[in-house]
Amino acid sequence: MEALGFHATGFESAKRVIELGRAAFFGSSTFDLPRDRSPSVAANDLVPQFGFVGERFASTGVLLLGINPGNGSNSTESVADSAMLPSLRTFAKSPSLESFAAAQVAYKGVCESWAIWGNHCAAILAAANLTAEDIAYANCLPWRTASKAAFGQPVTEKAASLYAGPLVKELSPKVIIAAGKKAKSILELTRIKLPPVITWNRAQALTPSVAREREATLEQLRALFAGRLGGGE
Repeated sequence: MEALGFHATGFESAKRVIELGRAAFFGSSTFDLPRDRSPSVAANDLVPQFGFVGERFASTGVLLLGINPGNGSNSTESVADSAMLPSLRTFAKSPSLESFAAAQVAYKGVCESWAIWGNHCAAILAAANLTAEDIAYANCLPWRTASKAAFGQPVTEKAASLYAGPLVKELSPKVIIAAGKKAKSILELTRIKLPPVITWNRAQALTPSVAREREATLEQLRALFAGRLGGGE
């Protein structure tokens, strides 16, 4: 366990999702899956994604929580999927501390190349003088969907009770940054005692009101982490 460091944190929550399976969240294993996918990409959509816990998370206690994994191309496996999914698939087939640690390392190795990271997460972390090693990152719903972040209320409630809530309990973060109002709404459905939650507006259209809301969030993060040096020092 010690050799795995903090990559083992979150294992119990992820293992329970594997045991429950996709049907426990959606009513069936195929409901709300992306359509018209190539066979290899469609197979990737059945693999849950559990994010990562950075090596310095224990000192900061910052959990950055998104909504659910993005879909990507319908016909061609993405470079990120090609790099990370073999390890994620191994964990899903044989959940152990070792396979979970390897899956987290693989996930962390590609997530900063995603659009959500460049469009949202990078600004959030910069304002707080944090890096990926300082945080835990996950999604409230660990499954890809055809509806993307617009999945319905029954799935929203399952995401809260079957994964987001247990994950927060297991990680015991000091602060949660919800990357999206949907993520915040899922957190509110967990019915557990939450640490302070800071919400980032990730609306696609950068209207003046969205820009003001984001700047207010960045100021809140700067104030919360004032005096902290970058790089985990």
